[in-house]
Amino acid sequence: MSGLIGQNLGRYKILELLGEGGMATVYKAYDTRLEREVAVKVIRRDAFPPGEMVMLLKRFERESKSLGRLSHPNIVGVIDYGDFEGLPYLVMVYLAGGTLKDRLGQPIAWRNAIQMILPIAHALEYVHGQNIINRDVKPSNILLTESGQPMLTDFGLVKIFGDQEKDATHLTSSGTGLGTPDYMAPEQWTGEPTAQSDLYSLGVVLYEMITGHRPYTADTPAGVLLKQATEPLPLPKRYVPDLPRDVESVLLKALAKEPKDRYPDMHTFIDELQSLLAGREVMASSVSTAQLRDQMTGKVKRSDLPTTNLPPTSGRTFPVLLVLAGLLVLATIAGGGYWLLTTPGIFAPVATPTQQQVVVIPSSTEAPPTQTVAPTITPTAEPSQPMETPIPSEFRDQKNVPMILIPAGTFTMGSDETGDVGSRPAHEVNVDAFYIDKFEVTNEMYDACVYAVECRKPQQGGSATRNTYFANPVYAKFPVLYVDWKMANAYCEWRGARLPTEAEWEKAARGSEDARLYPWGNQEPDCSLANKVGCVADTTPVDQHTAGVSPYGVFGMSGNVWEWTSTLFKAYPYKVDDGREDPKASGERIARGGSWHVFGGNSGNVRVDTRFKLDPGYFGGYVGFRCAVSVDQ
Repeated sequence: MSGLIGQNLGRYKILELLGEGGMATVYKAYDTRLEREVAVKVIRRDAFPPGEMVMLLKRFERESKSLGRLSHPNIVGVIDYGDFEGLPYLVMVYLAGGTLKDRLGQPIAWRNAIQMILPIAHALEYVHGQNIINRDVKPSNILLTESGQPMLTDFGLVKIFGDQEKDATHLTSSGTGLGTPDYMAPEQWTGEPTAQSDLYSLGVVLYEMITGHRPYTADTPAGVLLKQATEPLPLPKRYVPDLPRDVESVLLKALAKEPKDRYPDMHTFIDELQSLLAGREVMASSVSTAQLRDQMTGKVKRSDLPTTNLPPTSGRTFPVLLVLAGLLVLATIAGGGYWLLTTPGIFAPVATPTQQQVVVIPSSTEAPPTQTVAPTITPTAEPSQPMETPIPSEFRDQKNVPMILIPAGTFTMGSDETGDVGSRPAHEVNVDAFYIDKFEVTNEMYDACVYAVECRKPQQGGSATRNTYFANPVYAKFPVLYVDWKMANAYCEWRGARLPTEAEWEKAARGSEDARLYPWGNQEPDCSLANKVGCVADTTPVDQHTAGVSPYGVFGMSGNVWEWTSTLFKAYPYKVDDGREDPKASGERIARGGSWHVFGGNSGNVRVDTRFKLDPGYFGGYVGFRCAVSVDQ
């Protein structure tokens, strides 16, 4: 889309990029007819699969018409709408004062914050009266004029509610129109927003303005949702000790988890804010701060709270426990996923009744990735006779990623049978105990590292058959692609781990009891056991092939994607001390596991002894990875 700079879209000459979102790109442009600067919002056709374009164009057209009907002094006006050579665009008034986001980072005096937010509240009251929900109220969507007057913009996520557009919710089925996680109301995650969802989002903005902090933040969208569902709102006085109690009470009520416990509408919220400025009693003060806080954590029933003179609300309630239960189900289905990484301690490591200790893997800032980790030792009933507790067979690391124990021991590596010539001869190799990821690293897991600014984004955002893949929530549980060897190493180091050696990988795949050809045994693979050549012609979810797990319970060791190992390509027999495990050495590295696609001269073999050598700078749609960590027994 940067290629548009300098071009003309009809009468609008594109000058510079102003911002970019999931659906559209916004440019500063010059209106050659009226001779003024404008903002032009252009839909990003390249960001969506062709099959979704009809739906997205309808949504864009709806946005244009919705905005065109609005007339309010604190709403950015729409000037024009058009289509230029297949690029639909929307033209708006250009404001040179920046955004509210540019002014955040430090607490703003509560009176100043309320005075600044009131015009936006009035604008939302107006649009709600037009049967429109904004659904994306956030600081970056509050623009400022040169004089500092706030203006509400970006109705790309509007939901028309009413009988005239019963199918409006289908226009967000691609996952691109859900909102911004840190500012979303809890019920918005379920696709059931109301006007009170905008009230909640505006409450988050006001909370951030007054305290300098957002109430809930996490490495992933689902992490934000989990915190919303399980954690009480941090009291504003935690950040601003001298904040008046009434101001805190209003914030707590606006940010109640269930719509029925918030203000019933924007008009009532505006009255409360004006009462704060005038020094009048506010309705929220009739409920104590502690009770409001307990109400949001489910400690008391709403019926137990003092009644107020607030009118009843018709908004639908948000089942917090139901969503939390849904998260737990998702965690189970997806093998835990990385998105619970921001809440350590919520889930205990998987272990038998006699294995309740937690093995803690140090973060990358605490130890080098190759450092071994000693398990926690739990004393017996007699302190004078301590005894080491068995190491759990499965646990979650500090990023809450599930890992499987591969015990120390000898196994047969390679094969003398037909197969990869480079896998001969078969020989015995002894491997120390280690943990390996239960699943291939997913888009979702890798995105957490990108979000933490510790990893680079994949070299491409799509896959073999999908235009959007890495940033598309539909493929969150699919293996990350287009990651070279150094990028894979950087991710594992971020987790306090490392890439597995070639020997470790093969032992995790085949076990030590027999010289099996595949993780599940010697049965020839089919599409129920592995995602091999001829199955779906692209990647599949990392937890899909339950019948094809290794003897230790590791998923995806055959098929789906090749997986980087730490090992340089050298002839067998495998020797750990012959330089092949030197991380600084140059040369081709080994990938293991086979792929759903034939490439690089490989026949599509997914046997556990198959070796594939790749330049460490290679990235493609057929290669992923998983991490490992040593255990000091």
